[in-house]
Amino acid sequence: MTEVGKKREMMRIITIVLILVTLFAGIAMALYSPDGISMFFIGIMEIVIVMGVIFGVIPTVQFTGAFQNALDYIETAVRNRNGSTWELLEKARGIFDQKALDSIFNEYQTKLKSQRESGQILSDIDTYINEESLSLLSWQNIVTQIPGTLTGLGLLGTFIGLVVGIQGIEFSSINMAMTSVRSLLSGIQIAFYTSIAGVILSLMFNMLYRFVWNSMMRQLGFFTAEFHRNVIPSVEEQKLYRDRREMRHIIELLERLPLTQGYSSAVGGHIDGAGQGNMRNEQIVMPQILSGLQADEFIFYLQPRFELNTKTIIGAEALVRWNHSKLGLVSPSEYIPIMERNGYITKLDQYMWEKVCSTIRDWIEKGLRPLPISINVSKTDVLAMDVASVISKIVEDYGISPLNLVIDIAENAYFEASSAVSETVRQLRKKGFVVTVDGFGGDYLALSSVQGFSADMLKIDLRRMAGALNQSALNGLFAQANKLRIRIVAECIENMEQLNMLRKCGCTEGQGFYLHKPIPLDEYMSLVYPNLGKTADFKKKQGS
Repeated sequence: MTEVGKKREMMRIITIVLILVTLFAGIAMALYSPDGISMFFIGIMEIVIVMGVIFGVIPTVQFTGAFQNALDYIETAVRNRNGSTWELLEKARGIFDQKALDSIFNEYQTKLKSQRESGQILSDIDTYINEESLSLLSWQNIVTQIPGTLTGLGLLGTFIGLVVGIQGIEFSSINMAMTSVRSLLSGIQIAFYTSIAGVILSLMFNMLYRFVWNSMMRQLGFFTAEFHRNVIPSVEEQKLYRDRREMRHIIELLERLPLTQGYSSAVGGHIDGAGQGNMRNEQIVMPQILSGLQADEFIFYLQPRFELNTKTIIGAEALVRWNHSKLGLVSPSEYIPIMERNGYITKLDQYMWEKVCSTIRDWIEKGLRPLPISINVSKTDVLAMDVASVISKIVEDYGISPLNLVIDIAENAYFEASSAVSETVRQLRKKGFVVTVDGFGGDYLALSSVQGFSADMLKIDLRRMAGALNQSALNGLFAQANKLRIRIVAECIENMEQLNMLRKCGCTEGQGFYLHKPIPLDEYMSLVYPNLGKTADFKKKQGS
């Protein structure tokens, strides 16, 4: 027997022993009960334990074995396969040898087939088989209440025993007094026995269930890691199937706008700001932008968002940057105005939304728990497209959760396109996204007057408050937001004084140059996942 097989057999033996000990402990306590009342309550406790074992413990044990079966199947399939991971995935049938999990896996395979045919990024197995789905299948929410129920039954027996003992008290004569003492002692015995039995059985069942549940979750972790490593294709592998569709999209963009030969800044290597100088010639700049998109020159930086009291990173905002092949990093103020004037900003925004989701997908595949990333939505986006449908489609394509994103909608969009924005926000929140009013200037009365206004958070722009930025104004603003149960996040925090004011008025989230500037993706990874490189080095050494 292999080492893995020995460990598996040991776990099985320990589980059986714990189940038998718990059941026999209840039976023994019932048989040795000093009276009928104690036996009755312990009998009920034993019935509760048996139900918990049948509907909670046994299914959990079965799932543990099913994940081990799946691991064995993957190991054998990988050892004997001749084709690609795609073929391994499509041929897999009944890998769990467990009805419920195999049924879920069949649904997952059907979804993957559809995603592959449409060129989407494949969903993760843990979007279908995870702790939440397993808890539903094994009645976890009910089973975890059993220890408390056993303790409660013991306390109920305690009160009944005391009531029985007290009711028999009578001191009219010496004989009655002696009888009363015996009755009281009998009641105390009932109370003591049932309470002790309830506590003991509660502890034993809790230990049993926690053992089998943690064993199952451990096997789930092994299975998920092995599935990612050997079965589900990597994003890079899947990307080969998407290149043709991406190229058609790029060609469509190139054909849609006028192209002019030339290089807007070939002489000085500088682009004048705010649409001035050569940047005014859109027919020169736009072909370069299209070329930059094709060459993947448009990237995003991440500005960390912090918990202000502990300075712990809790998320980030994605900010577009153009890493020009000749000019280097170009500020958004140099090209965003042109793209906003000709409406092409919507294409850039969609491009960045997809890049952010692709990055989150990559983090998940590396076994990392992604912090939520904020993406920006402009008024033009809301008016030009169905933002909720577009973002939902991208999220679905990359198999990530809506909770991985925070949707920042510019405040001016609420004022200038209130009807469209209100419907967009409603749809986004309905689909599970968190929505923020970006660039909030502090005038909540004006914002709340917008018909159909709704949002989960307000991102207050400290620069817009300028002279109105003081402790009293912030206190009033946050007090009003608290009454309406809307969170406020601060942006553009530039000094310690501002940070202190925010802390005093109860602000717990914020970002700004004082806390951290926007940084490239690799720097953000090093900041949020400092041990990632060490883990990779260790695995590399182990492999060598």
